[in-house]
Amino acid sequence: MSNYTKTMKKGEKGFFALADFYGGGGQALIGVLYFVFLTNVIKLQPAMAGIVTLISEIWDAISDPLMGVISDNTRTKMGRRRPYILAGGCLLAVAFALIFFPIGGNNETLKFIYCAATYLFYNTISTMIAVSYSSMSAEISNVSEERDKANVLRLVVSTISAAVCTLLPSLVIDAYNGGKITVTAFYLIVGVGFGILFALPVILCAIFVEERVEVPESKKKFSLGEVIEPLKNRSFRQLVGMYLGQALCMDVFSAGVAMFAMYVTTPKGSTTVFLGIFIAVQLLAFPFINKLIKTTNVNKIYGFGLPLSVVALIAFAIFGSNLYVAYVCVFFVAVGFAGAQLTSWIMFPHTVDAGELLVGKRQSGGCSAIMTFARKSSSALVIFLFSLALEFTGYNADLEIQPPSAQNGIKYVMAFTCIIFMILGWVMARRYVLSKEKNAQVEKYLAYQREGRVEELSPEERSELEALKASLK
Repeated sequence: MSNYTKTMKKGEKGFFALADFYGGGGQALIGVLYFVFLTNVIKLQPAMAGIVTLISEIWDAISDPLMGVISDNTRTKMGRRRPYILAGGCLLAVAFALIFFPIGGNNETLKFIYCAATYLFYNTISTMIAVSYSSMSAEISNVSEERDKANVLRLVVSTISAAVCTLLPSLVIDAYNGGKITVTAFYLIVGVGFGILFALPVILCAIFVEERVEVPESKKKFSLGEVIEPLKNRSFRQLVGMYLGQALCMDVFSAGVAMFAMYVTTPKGSTTVFLGIFIAVQLLAFPFINKLIKTTNVNKIYGFGLPLSVVALIAFAIFGSNLYVAYVCVFFVAVGFAGAQLTSWIMFPHTVDAGELLVGKRQSGGCSAIMTFARKSSSALVIFLFSLALEFTGYNADLEIQPPSAQNGIKYVMAFTCIIFMILGWVMARRYVLSKEKNAQVEKYLAYQREGRVEELSPEERSELEALKASLK
């Protein structure tokens, strides 16, 4: 029996949202710690550390879209997504313990092989969870308002998690670099402790949250055409561009901020303070943005403050060597960037609805796979390019004071790369097609399409439907 029209049970929103403690926190922790872990703890050369992340990008090019098709084609009593979320949650703690294991020795090749293999395993588990969970965000309810509330709550959890998993790991790496904790303590906190902390809510989500979607009898074939079909939807293409714009900014900032604080500022800065400014601004901005979402087109919220961030980043590049000026610049960057950080996944279910109206089938798995692939592969590429920039400018992890060329490389790569990605996101936001009015039209005509009542539309409504579909292509 179809459970398509059911609404969520009491407590389900909480279990669903809680699972994004890993989605927000895991990516934040990896962004802040993993590259520094490879270079400063494992002692890999920056270029070798960058290749470790690049290998994962190549694997993601296959695994993310494949996972989307696999989950779309799955038919079990638990649903299509939940089995993979459950299995991924059970393996997540193991994967985390492996990637942060402080393998020692002087054999660079052995260390590289271990890090590459364990990071590939981790990314496979991450793909199982991320693609399936993101797909569920569009399938947990057939009621748009209820689904939006669940995704807003998810955003709250993700933001808080990003705060916790940015600030605490930065304190841990600062303590390790300062000789206050041993490498064993570092591993027990990060590799074991955070792995368990991330795994538990994912498992609870798989157990207690239901999928509510009409599952088609036909199954998809894994082909390039099937993988890229969601990109026929104009609103989804624009969303991917917006998502990449904000995500890559945070990747660059997270990858470079620890080194910036250690080697560039005078006096020496604190990674925790830099990241804390970003997180504090997000948390303070959230109530205002949540209110605006009810009355304002989300793309306008996304792009409104980005010009301020660009100006602040230019000042950061020019004057950021002074610690206190850098703090002020980062504050204004965070203020302008808050809307972009907090809105992308609010738009996702609406673009999935638009795609279903356009092509006649729901593509939650395919859309989620593209979003996940875009996020992880771009992150790996950015960190790889950042590592090459460090290598080229003379960075040496064994030096307490880096040469001026390396200091300038850290500062300018962070600032101007972020500016490029912010401009990308701003342009996509300006072009985003799904206004509140068009979202309402999509919901109206999608209901007719799902119920097989399109023939009942009046000539005026048919004309409006055709114009709406044309705008989505």
